Amino acid sequence: MGRIRFEQLKALEGKIITDSPSAAGNWLAPRLVSAQPGEIVMEVVIKDEMCNPYGNIHGGMMSLVIDEAIGWAILSAALELQYTSVSLNIDFLYAAARGERILATARIVRSGKKIVNTEVHVHNESGVLLSHATSNLVSTSMIIK
Repeated sequence: MGRIRFEQLKALEGKIITDSPSAAGNWLAPRLVSAQPGEIVMEVVIKDEMCNPYGNIHGGMMSLVIDEAIGWAILSAALELQYTSVSLNIDFLYAAARGERILATARIVRSGKKIVNTEVHVHNESGVLLSHATSNLVSTSMIIK
């Protein structure tokens, strides 16, 4: 996909994302619920392969959902530079089971000259807060392959 204009992203609302710049993101098959400049909501159904032995989403998989949501929030802001994570801090607050739909809301808190600060809240369909995350990303000269 590479660079995306906000109008292109907005056209994906309500659809499952299959053309993410991230192969891992495509595997998640998230549905873009809504997009505003610098903020997105995406929905993910917890697949069997995403679960720990207890049948709940594995922490690493929740991290993937969060990281993918952050990527789409940055894409929605149509920033000139590319960014990569330098920190990702997650509080895992409640479990979510196989088959559940979870909603990740990611937003840019601050976009500086070199650092972008983001925040993500992940809820289940009942509105229970499952996790809260913050992340700092740094501008980079890396090119999307």
